[in-house]
Amino acid sequence: MKTIAIILLAALTLFTSCGSTKRNNFIVLVDNSLTVPETVFERYIQTIQQSIIAKMGSKDRLTVQFIDGCSQSMAERVYSIDLAAMDFSSDADGINYKEDSAAARLKKFVTDSVVSEVRRVILAKRKERNSDVKNKCSQFTDIIGALNEAKSLINKKRNYSNTKDKILNDADGKDSYEYVTSIIIFSDMVNENNERTFDFTQMGKLKSDGVEKKVQELKDIDKIPDMANINVVAYGATSTKEAGPFANKQIENVKLFWELFFKSAGADLKGYGYDTNAEIKGLVADN
Repeated sequence: MKTIAIILLAALTLFTSCGSTKRNNFIVLVDNSLTVPETVFERYIQTIQQSIIAKMGSKDRLTVQFIDGCSQSMAERVYSIDLAAMDFSSDADGINYKEDSAAARLKKFVTDSVVSEVRRVILAKRKERNSDVKNKCSQFTDIIGALNEAKSLINKKRNYSNTKDKILNDADGKDSYEYVTSIIIFSDMVNENNERTFDFTQMGKLKSDGVEKKVQELKDIDKIPDMANINVVAYGATSTKEAGPFANKQIENVKLFWELFFKSAGADLKGYGYDTNAEIKGLVADN
C-alpha cells in the first residue's frame, strides 16, 4: 500500500509541487556590558518578549547569549528553548479542531510561561555575571567574539534533499522542513574587546578606507565567520559618550563596518539601526 501511495503522490507532482515549511532558529545576542543603561536593557528584553518569543511557531527554537568582554572565553547559553521538542496536541482533540487546539495550547504556553521566564532568567544571569567587581567581562563589548561563538548555533538542517524525499515524507505523514537561522543583535554595535585591538569608540575619527582596513584585518586573522544565508538584524545601534563631537561620524563608520563585515560573512543584513522593531517583526512573520 505504501508503494501505491508513493506512486500516486509522484503522479500528483506532475500537477503540483511539493512544498516545505520553515522552522526558525533564532540566535539572540544581548549586550550585557555595564555601559548599557538599565532602561535600554529593559527595552531589549521587552522587544525579545513581544517581537520574537510571543510570535514563535510550534517548531521554532531560540537561544540567548550575552555580549560582553568574555563573549568567547566565557560564552554562556543564557536561555534556550526548542518548541519542536514539545507536543501541544492531545488525543482528546477532534480531527476538525486538532490543529486549532494545538495552536491554542502553544500560544498559552508561550504567553503564560516562556515570556516571563526569559525575562527572569536574563535578569538573573545579568546580575550574576556582573556581580564580581574583579570580573572584566562587564567592562567590554566584544560583538565580534560573540558572533564567532554564535556560529556553532547556526542550524541549516532540513529533512529532505530533493523532490523524492518530499514525496517520501508526505507518504509517511511527515512535513518537509528546513531551518532558517536569524541572528538578532541587541547592542549599540560599538565593539570594544579586552585587548582593544578592535575598539570602535574612536571610529568616528576614521575615514572610510580606515574602516575597510579594519574589516580586512579580521579577514586576515580568520575572524569573520561563515554566515551564508543567515538573516541578521541589529537593534540599538547608536553612538557612545567617547565619540564626543564625532558621534554622527562614529554611527556612520560603525554601520559601514558591520555592513562590510556581514557582506563578507555572506549574511543578509535585514535591518540595522537604533529602533529596528519593525524589521524584527517582519523577519519573524516572513518565516
